Amino acid sequence: MGFPPMTTAGIPPVVMAKIDNPRVAKALADAAARLGWRAVFIDAEMSKRYRRPDARGGGLDVITMLVDLGPALLAISLDEGPPEWDRLVTAVKTNPATRRIPILGIGPEETAPRARAAGCDAVLTAEAFIANPGPALAANARGDDAAELARQAALPLPESARLAIAQFNAGEYFEQHESFEHAWRAEPGPVRQLYQGLLLIGVAFLQIQRRNEAGARKTFQRARQYLTGLPEVCQAVDVARFRAEAEAAQSELERLGPERIDQFDPAFFCQIHQVD
Repeated sequence: MGFPPMTTAGIPPVVMAKIDNPRVAKALADAAARLGWRAVFIDAEMSKRYRRPDARGGGLDVITMLVDLGPALLAISLDEGPPEWDRLVTAVKTNPATRRIPILGIGPEETAPRARAAGCDAVLTAEAFIANPGPALAANARGDDAAELARQAALPLPESARLAIAQFNAGEYFEQHESFEHAWRAEPGPVRQLYQGLLLIGVAFLQIQRRNEAGARKTFQRARQYLTGLPEVCQAVDVARFRAEAEAAQSELERLGPERIDQFDPAFFCQIHQVD
């Protein structure tokens, strides 16, 4: 899986939905269209594409699906039957690659306590959602911070990030982690995702050096939620080039698999390039 297209102000937010109630599904689709958003329903064909025998969520590989599409909101039907939705919600909220995605549960009032305990950020009855679907989507989706990110992208890098980049490019993947962490913890704005994304690719490279294929694979997956959506150049960092080279490293790791990780070519350990 490669990095998906950037989520910028010119690309509509995605609302993913696993909805059983036809009236709720129609209200959601219509409201998303009015907002200029894209509704993507988890149907049988999508489930087939993302189904793995060992996946959580009733066999549905919901993590890979969500990482690929990067939705601003996940809407899930709740019911009082077998707890399939419990597994889906828990899978999303316990995985570092997807736990930032807001989840809206829609179903009977009696399911609300169980839904919140599983990890739903908000719960509405079907009738309440149908009555005001647009405001329900807008209120619960992840906020659009594209304008602020664009403003911050034009600013210079902080000193801690400059140090981290120097360490990263020197192959000091353990040390770069601490320096980038100082940078993102000190920055409350959306540009912090630049530091988080770069940091995680460095951690993935460290895991490869340690022959930890599973750890590296999961860390590449985590990094995508931060690198996707950044402008091509952010604080003079050539993000477009870095994304492409990080994707090449991830693809090589997946090609080799755990049995041949010792054959990973260090040439795939990319650098962080800056532009004038």
